[in-house]
Amino acid sequence: MTVRLLFLSLLGLLLAAMPAAAQSNGCGGFPPTKLTLDTVLAPIKRDDSLSIAQLTRLPGRTPGPVSTTDSHVLGLTQARYGEQSQVQALFKSMGDGTYCASASALTISFGFQQRIVHVAGEIPIGSCLHGEVLAHEMRHVAVDEALLNEMMPQIRSRLEQVIDGMAPVRSRSQTQAMAAIRRPLESAMRRIMQEFGRERDRRQAKVDTVEEYERVSRVCNGEAREYLPKPAVRRAMRQG
Repeated sequence: MTVRLLFLSLLGLLLAAMPAAAQSNGCGGFPPTKLTLDTVLAPIKRDDSLSIAQLTRLPGRTPGPVSTTDSHVLGLTQARYGEQSQVQALFKSMGDGTYCASASALTISFGFQQRIVHVAGEIPIGSCLHGEVLAHEMRHVAVDEALLNEMMPQIRSRLEQVIDGMAPVRSRSQTQAMAAIRRPLESAMRRIMQEFGRERDRRQAKVDTVEEYERVSRVCNGEAREYLPKPAVRRAMRQG
């Protein structure tokens, strides 16, 4: 099973003045925006220190591969994905108290900033069940990596379309001009993040199926039952 943590940074804006020769009439004369898109895929960290109860209580999780009835979690993959962006902008003072500005460079890093694979601490390392649970979690990892590789060209294409549709902006202050430049980029990345998250959820659900839960509960001669918390026994109350 997986837990997703989203991270969407605000765009940082770096300003640079246009050379004096370029500061002519109108709001044109800006060079094309350069797009740099980097894939982020953090190394996988392993952590088997958390108990079944601790993994089960982690926020944001979906039911784990144990059974369809008890929802105890033997394994968990945590992934934090998102983007970090920086815009470099050129601006011109128009001489009438207004400014023209245009994005000169957009640098975006998109992908998984953190990946942690857990197997519950009660399960002995090297045991049959440990191997089964770890293999299940690595299927989640493989789904994430395949999705990221598939989506990056689409993300680049989407951003190129946004950049192509951007025109220089004119405003009464540099701050307002920068906000106008930033707005379509932030909107595009927000939609991309939402679409990425929905598709990721859809694909990960194909790993965490009812059949898979039942399979893990039965493999290794039902070893999973040895580590699940025992149900509390209710004592009868007598009134005198």
